[in-house]
Amino acid sequence: MILLHLLLAFFLALSFSPATAADRPIDAIDPPLSPQGYEPMSEEIREAVDNLVVVVSDVAKEDSVSGTYDKREAGLIGGADAGRQVGNVGTQVGGVNVRIPVPILQVPGMIWGGLSGATKKSLQEFRDALTEDIVSAESQPLVNNALALDIHRHIWTVYSSDAKMHSTLANLPESTDAVLYVGFQDFKIDVQKKDATLILTAKAELKRHSDDITLYSRTIEYHDTDSLENWTKDDLALWHDYSNFAAHYLARALAGEVFLTRLVPSTLAPAASSSAKADRKNANRYVSKTMTPELAWTHVLLDQNPDGTPAAPIDSRDITYDVEIYDSHRMVYSSRGIPGKSHTVGMELEPCQTYRWSVRPSYYSDDEVQFGEWMRREPDTAGATKGRNGLVGRQASIAPAYTQDFPELEIKCSRRR
Repeated sequence: MILLHLLLAFFLALSFSPATAADRPIDAIDPPLSPQGYEPMSEEIREAVDNLVVVVSDVAKEDSVSGTYDKREAGLIGGADAGRQVGNVGTQVGGVNVRIPVPILQVPGMIWGGLSGATKKSLQEFRDALTEDIVSAESQPLVNNALALDIHRHIWTVYSSDAKMHSTLANLPESTDAVLYVGFQDFKIDVQKKDATLILTAKAELKRHSDDITLYSRTIEYHDTDSLENWTKDDLALWHDYSNFAAHYLARALAGEVFLTRLVPSTLAPAASSSAKADRKNANRYVSKTMTPELAWTHVLLDQNPDGTPAAPIDSRDITYDVEIYDSHRMVYSSRGIPGKSHTVGMELEPCQTYRWSVRPSYYSDDEVQFGEWMRREPDTAGATKGRNGLVGRQASIAPAYTQDFPELEIKCSRRR
């Protein structure tokens, strides 16, 4: 199956039409001076795209696992053996790189890391186990076509139910306005002392179909940190959680910043309810004795944008909310289109468990919807920015990077419903 995938040179394309017509044709829009955006795409570009195609981008030029080892150490034995099943292995002794190609459809990019302070044995065991897992896995969340499908799913739920698939770029509809190229860029492991930071990068690039001019480009990294021992134990359980959450977050973030996010000046914060009490010792934790607690929050619209200009008026009656709850491995509950600022969970959560939950506003205007950002506490990680601190994880075994700054919800061990 893997060898077959390696032989397939394919594109995944999905086209659809947004609900409203553009105020200006897309060919009349001047490309930005710097296409690399760190804010959501401009409304002018967004409104000009009537017909969009999402395509898997061929971004990985060289896929490999690399490492530097002392010649007295065996190093990458299991990884090298597995690598020979899918490609050539280049090796040199005496502290130089050992490189093993892995399938582009399994994991893109390069795994690397320094040995500073970390034991060679621990690092080698981690690389060996990870290489074997990547190469032998029948399915992985970190595949470009899965990323494209997930991004399309996020956009499709807002704009159109009329989606089409195309096998190549040559057969795109004549009405296509723009092509959104999406794909993972690279994957790295940075080892410092006893800890390893995993960094996955994905990119979305919107190009005008008529002349291939880039209108918007966004590259996002997702990284999480833990000890080499934790990454390796329990058959790489923490790695599997990381890859699932990284794929989930990157697809959502790229789709949002290209087409779905609306940055409305406001404050959004969790609040106590009759069945979810605030923890006196932890301002980010709420405690419930019932397995179907009521979650509550405050959301206040502000009059000014961050630059001091007046904010666009929004009718609060046109705002609904989405709620999601996660355990340490996956999303376990979601509810959409909540009209008020509270929600009673519609399923029984497990007692003696601590969950992470969040809410985001949905803004409706002229039969269109755009989303605010998910509620998080203020970042306390160096380099993190407000509203985007889910990019940087502090300890993956405590909580995935994506959910670590969500409010906590502890369900007590009593079984009251």
